[in-house]
Amino acid sequence: MTTIFRSSLESKVGWTWRDEQDRSAVVDSNQWLWRISLQEGTDEGQANAVWYVLGKTLASGASNEWDLTALSRTLFNASVNQAFASVKALYVINRKESTGNLIIGGASTNPWPGPLSSATHTLRVVPGGVLLVVHPNAGWSVSASAKNLKLAAESGSVTYDLILVGVKAG
Repeated sequence: MTTIFRSSLESKVGWTWRDEQDRSAVVDSNQWLWRISLQEGTDEGQANAVWYVLGKTLASGASNEWDLTALSRTLFNASVNQAFASVKALYVINRKESTGNLIIGGASTNPWPGPLSSATHTLRVVPGGVLLVVHPNAGWSVSASAKNLKLAAESGSVTYDLILVGVKAG
């Protein structure tokens, strides 16, 4: 069996701002698009693995700690264990039906700092909020001492989606 992996990441922001004045209108209308494709591989600008969980629900005060060296899921009707050597994209959605904030980071043991500047830092994603951070070059390293990604519900229940794109270990 031949396996081919490709990943496309993009972000788009558009706006129109109209200011009606005495005899004319001033309009500022624009859009900004960022896009990158990661081809299969382990070098800069490449990735060879994806792992995701969709619609995961946490009660207020509850948390998940995902071990980035031992993630399992079902793929092609088989159980697959995924271990990352590096993560090149972290995509988190705190779904709009959530009543609480989603706190990213701050695992109690072997915390993975990823895009945060320190393993003790956290980031809050409000209900309906989205976080996409990308490191298309080397990625954020995963190791035995920096491997646990914590997601916690604060001030209400949370339903979230988590997608990781990166390079497999080994």
